[in-house]
Amino acid sequence: MRDFRAELADDKCWDEHTQLLFDRTGAPFEDCILQNREELIGLCEFIEAKNIRRYVEIGAWTGRLASVLQRLFDFDLIAVCDLGVAQDLGLPFRLPFGSKYLRQSSHSRAYVDWRLQMGDVDLVMIDGDHTFQGVSTDFEINSQLPHRFLAFHDITGADETTTGVGRFWRGLEGYKREIIEPHRELDLPHSTMGIGIWSASEQP
Repeated sequence: MRDFRAELADDKCWDEHTQLLFDRTGAPFEDCILQNREELIGLCEFIEAKNIRRYVEIGAWTGRLASVLQRLFDFDLIAVCDLGVAQDLGLPFRLPFGSKYLRQSSHSRAYVDWRLQMGDVDLVMIDGDHTFQGVSTDFEINSQLPHRFLAFHDITGADETTTGVGRFWRGLEGYKREIIEPHRELDLPHSTMGIGIWSASEQP
């Protein structure tokens, strides 16, 4: 088993400074990975164990998560769909060389056409529209496209902006796995985020 904690040691995740910015402004105004580090480690262990080679991300912020995962796993396919909110706010946006990028809504026909061109995908990380309707629509679309696993960020619904994701995840049927760990960089004994991984036919 790889030591992902060591491999991620120099990568900035959601910490007290990020939380302060979010509390003040309603947005995490910095270029970092918007993940609980402990849960990101769990996600990396899942990717390694399941031999994930074709990865799609919905909602990339500044592209840090996609970039770090590509560095760690050198995917055969990495593709990102994002509305460009971080760019509009003046933050940097960087993706790994060779990434496929669609600046468009993941609920659009353009997204469906874009995804269909890729064929089979191992993992789709859904971290875009956090409303109940938004995450439901992402599920409805992506569950009908070729994939092995769908992952959802913020399944605890701990923040008022993510309650819709929590509600959706709790009602979702199928094979499910939860990666929920204490948010140590916020000095909390519980998770404020959580990652859920779903499949219609395979145990995550």
